[in-house]
Parts: sequence; C-alpha cells; structure tokens
Amino acid sequence: MKHINLVITLSILFLASCTTQHAITTKTTDIYGSGVIQKPVLVDMDVKEEKVSATINARGKKVSDDLKNQVLAEAIKKSNADVLVEPRFETDIKGRKMTVTVTGFPATYKNFHTIKQDEVELLKLGKVKQVETMDAIQTKSKGGKLVLAVGLGIVLFVSLIIAIFPG
Repeated sequence: MKHINLVITLSILFLASCTTQHAITTKTTDIYGSGVIQKPVLVDMDVKEEKVSATINARGKKVSDDLKNQVLAEAIKKSNADVLVEPRFETDIKGRKMTVTVTGFPATYKNFHTIKQDEVELLKLGKVKQVETMDAIQTKSKGGKLVLAVGLGIVLFVSLIIAIFPG
C-alpha cells in the first residue's frame, strides 16, 4: 500500500507541473529596397524628466540580449512610454541568480510629420539619431516537457518494480 501511495503522489506531482508562456514582441520592418521611394517621416519625443526603472530576476551566469530586452520592455510598459531614452543596465550575479535592472527616461512620440527642407540639413549634419528598436520577448516558463517526461518515466519505473517485486 505504501508503494501505491508513493506512485500516486509522484504521478500527481509530475503531472501537475505545466508550462506557461507569455510573449511580447516589438519588431520593425525597413521598407528600403529596389523600387521603393519613401518620403521620411519625423517625430518629436516628449521625454519625461523623472527616470523610471524595472528589475527582472533570472537564473544563469551571463546576461543575454533577450534578458535586457525583457527588462527594457517591462520599464516601457510600466511607464506607459513608447521608448526609454538613455537606458542604463545594472546586473547583479550571485551564483546562478541574476538581477537585471534598467533605468532611463521614458518618452512618448508626438507630432509625426513629413520631413521639411530645414530638417534635411539637420539630418545631413548627423545631429538627429535614429532610435534603435529591439525585439523584446518576454517568456516565463515553469516546468516543461522534459520534467513531465522524466516524471512519467519514474512513475512507470516504480510501477514496474512494484509489479515485479510485490510487497
């Protein structure tokens, strides 16, 4: 009876683990190419003077671009902004636990307009910088298929042993 309770408990534990994923993706597409002529559109930015920050905890020993993009996306979402100006990343790694924090000035886009002649000269001088857009994918995963497969394997193995060597 003890073995059956153990098998049932292990089965419930491993079958209860599940995978949850949530993704946020921001992408841009360049339309420059053969046969495409585009009249540039400029936009002003309303940059707030108060900084905003966001923090993400993760496991590992190296900070990836995906992790930086996740914390950047969290700061932008938190401040209801379109972009984070002058983002600064801070990383704290202790063993396999990481904390990544980003701090910057939230900004929103306003006043979209086609380029004017006086702005063309400004662009030629290089005083206007194009904002970089990054992919921000946010994935949270708990459990997974490997854990489920290993759990089922253990349950089957214990059941087989109980069946071969009862009591």
